[in-house]
Amino acid sequence: MSNDSEKSSDSGKIKKSLDDIVHKLDQDADASKSWAKSVSSNKEEWEKLKKKIHERQKALKQLVTNKKAGLVGQDEFDEKYRKLQDELTELEFTVYNMRLGTRVSQ
Repeated sequence: MSNDSEKSSDSGKIKKSLDDIVHKLDQDADASKSWAKSVSSNKEEWEKLKKKIHERQKALKQLVTNKKAGLVGQDEFDEKYRKLQDELTELEFTVYNMRLGTRVSQ
C-alpha cells in the first residue's frame, strides 16, 4: 500500500510543479504585454536608446579589434573600455527604468 501512497505523492508533486510553471508563464505573458505597451508608448525614445546602445556596442567591438591588432595600447584600451562599459551600464539602467516605469539608480 505504500506504493500507492508514493504514486499519489508523486502525482501531487508533479501537479504542483506544473501549476508553478503555468503561473510563471502567465507572469511572463503579463510582463511581455507590459513591455510591449511601454515600447509602443515611448517609441521615439526607445529607438534613440536602441541606437545609442548599438553604437556603444559597435565602438566596444572596434576597440577590442584595434587592441588585438596592436593599434591601441593597454592604457588607452583600459580608459576607453571603462568609459564605454560605464555608458552601456547607464543605458541599461535607462532600459530598466523605462521597462519598470521607475527610477532605479546605480
